[in-house]
Amino acid sequence: MADTKQREYSRAEVAKHDGKGALWVIRGNQVFDLTTFHTDHPGGSDILMQFGGQDITEAMRDSDVHAHAIQAYRVLKDFYIGEVMAEDRVAYELPASGKDEMDCVEEEEFLDIHKPLFMQMWNSKFTKEFYLREVHRPRHLPRPAVFFANPLLETLTRTPWWFIPIYWLPIVCTLLYLGVQYESTEVMVVGFVFGLLSWSLLEYSMHRFVFHYDENIPEGTLAQVAHFLLHGVHHFLPMDQLRLVMPPALSTFLALQILALLSIVFSAGMIHAVSAGLLIGYVLYDECHYWLHHGTSQNKRLSALKTYHLRHHYKDFKAGFGITSDFWDRVFGTEFVATAD
Repeated sequence: MADTKQREYSRAEVAKHDGKGALWVIRGNQVFDLTTFHTDHPGGSDILMQFGGQDITEAMRDSDVHAHAIQAYRVLKDFYIGEVMAEDRVAYELPASGKDEMDCVEEEEFLDIHKPLFMQMWNSKFTKEFYLREVHRPRHLPRPAVFFANPLLETLTRTPWWFIPIYWLPIVCTLLYLGVQYESTEVMVVGFVFGLLSWSLLEYSMHRFVFHYDENIPEGTLAQVAHFLLHGVHHFLPMDQLRLVMPPALSTFLALQILALLSIVFSAGMIHAVSAGLLIGYVLYDECHYWLHHGTSQNKRLSALKTYHLRHHYKDFKAGFGITSDFWDRVFGTEFVATAD
């Protein structure tokens, strides 16, 4: 990181910081150190590396590169380290609005991301309108946020991506082993495939109707805390690497509710097979979700899927509920509305 005592930099000095070890940029005669951010950049690290040490003022407005929303300027503001020296300053044209984007970034009035989040939410007095607006405005930290001051409780909120298969695959194997005690292998295969294929619709439905209950939550702090714990924190800090997959405590609770419903419809054996298929679908979904936030690929389909999901976070959280596919968004009309960037 830069020496914060030095507040003015020449453009030549900024230009020297153009690599992964030290990545600086200029935006509107201000200097920003993105060294700890480039790997979390929603568009991938590579695109930021192309502009290392350069002036990105016009690039951030350029729709051919990618026109950035105000949320992006809010994130950028946190990486400010100083100003361009007077002799190197240039005059920029204002955007069509007549107001520089940085001047449109409001002062933070929501949560302090540098302090434990849970008690801030618990002691808050936000209106529902204010809470829903702010929780869906992405913030960024170069490290996992702290949820609880208590170390044990904090551990329960942090889940690395590799823990999901370690936790769930033995359960899947157990379900299949128990299932063949009741049904033939052929029936088990049919049930497993049915469960696996059903996951896509369940994924869409839970994301849209449970995680994004949003406007339907009642007024009051308790409802906001519940919303924040369930999904709000993911929109608040979408690049937090330890909160991109669901903690086993929460996923197990939800799985038991689904299992209770399945037990009404399916008999022993078939319920084991369907549950195993659903769980494999869930594991694949969670790993895919992590990749959509932090992975990169030259494959056009995967890149498009990543762009689609990140648009849900950074552009319009009221659309694009499909994670592993946009199929059900197209079926139910919840695709993104085309807008001119």
